[in-house]
Order: sequence, then structure tokens, then C-alpha cells
Amino acid sequence: PVFGQMAGLLAEAGFVVVRYDKRGVGQSGGRSESATLADYAEDVLAVRRFLSRRKDVDDRRIAILGHSEGTAVALIAASRDKEVASVILAGAGSGPGADLVLEQQQAVLAASTFSEEEKASRIALQRRVQAAVLGTGDWKDVPDDVRRQADTPWFRSFLAFDPAKVMSDVRQPILILQGERDKQVPPHHADKLGELARARKKVPADRVKVVKLPGLNHLLVPAESGDVREYAGLLGRSVSPEAGAAAVQFLQHWMPERK
Repeated sequence: PVFGQMAGLLAEAGFVVVRYDKRGVGQSGGRSESATLADYAEDVLAVRRFLSRRKDVDDRRIAILGHSEGTAVALIAASRDKEVASVILAGAGSGPGADLVLEQQQAVLAASTFSEEEKASRIALQRRVQAAVLGTGDWKDVPDDVRRQADTPWFRSFLAFDPAKVMSDVRQPILILQGERDKQVPPHHADKLGELARARKKVPADRVKVVKLPGLNHLLVPAESGDVREYAGLLGRSVSPEAGAAAVQFLQHWMPERK
């Protein structure tokens, strides 16, 4: 429910908010197995165009907020559409998706009871899978069930996505929200992403803000450890009002209400 809770915090501040199920989810049409990050970005822009036609929406003040995987989608969408006024990235990776997946698996294995030999074997398999998906390797010695799960357009697009290659085309103000207890996408990613955003040519550095939120995990809810395995025990907890306040403050600053 984190998306609904964040939407509620923004709506309470007076913003019109649209959120929707991805392709093939709920009552949304389309097929998720054939969709890529770029396809999802086009879906976002279709929503942006829908909002622009509404009389109760100022089409010069439309922002995109993406969380986790959605941050890649938001960056791609913003790079393609100058009509997007600003961008909020929550729990965003700062490097290629392939590197993030390996980092996440290594973190999980480090906390496991597997032997060092088994850990190394699993990482080696992950590297072979990713190379095969990206076309720089083959599927030899990869189990069929693993290939069926990994050999998809979406996973290929996720592994290949690199924010550094997109950021130069994103001209909008950017807010980077980061839970300080995020173990899924650790806080160092927010710092690196902030550096990438500030390095954009002809875009003032003050159009980038990084906000780290103490005690919050990847879901922007209060957590003890921030570990993924803790998520199931956090049912009933809500997105921190501090996360919503940071987003509201950013939007009000860069998209002030017109007289």
C-alpha cells in the first residue's frame, strides 16, 4: 500500500494524484511479459497527456514520482518529455541494473548460512545468467527454469538500464528520497545519483536535492533493520509523513501555485 499512502499525503497537500496498475496487472490491459522499462515510460507519458487535457489540471505543473524500479521509468519518461515539470525518485539505483542485481544478491548471501563455496557458485551463476540475457554470454550451464524466469524483455531492459546514460537528457528539477535503513537499495546510491544529476550540463546544481530519511527502509516506512526479510513483519505501518513532507516541499518550491 505504499503507493496509495504516498498518493494520499500528496493529495492532502492539494495535489491531483494519478496512480495506476502496470500493464497486465489488475484491470490494466497489455502484457507484462513483453513490456520493457521503455514501454512503461511510454505508459507514464500517456497518463501525462491524459492529465494535460483535463481542465482541472495545470499542464505546466505535472510531475512524475517513481519508486524503486519506477525511478528508472520516471527518468526515461522525463528524458523524453519536456512537458514534465519535475521528477521525484524514491529508492533509486545509481548504476546499471546488472550491477544493482549483483549487489543485492551478494548482500542476501552475506547474511545467509551458505558456505563460501556455495556463495561463490551462486554469484557465478548470476553473472552467467546476466551475460546471457544481455547477449554477451550464452545459456550453457544455466538451468532451464532459471532461463525461463530470466530471459524476458523486461529483465533485459532492467539489466541494461544505466541512469548515467539517461541523466544528461533529463533537464527537470530532481528530488532523490532515500531511507537511511534501506538495505535493498543502500543509501550510497542516493549520493551517487545526486552527483550524476548535479553534473548535468547547463542545469544548475540547486535543481537537485537529496533527502535521506532516518529510520526508514526501502518502502519509506519505519523499520528496525531495513532488511528485505523484515518486510512481512511491517504490515500495518505507513509511509512516513516525513517522506510525504519532503515531496510536498519540493513540488511546492519548483511548481508554485499560480496566482
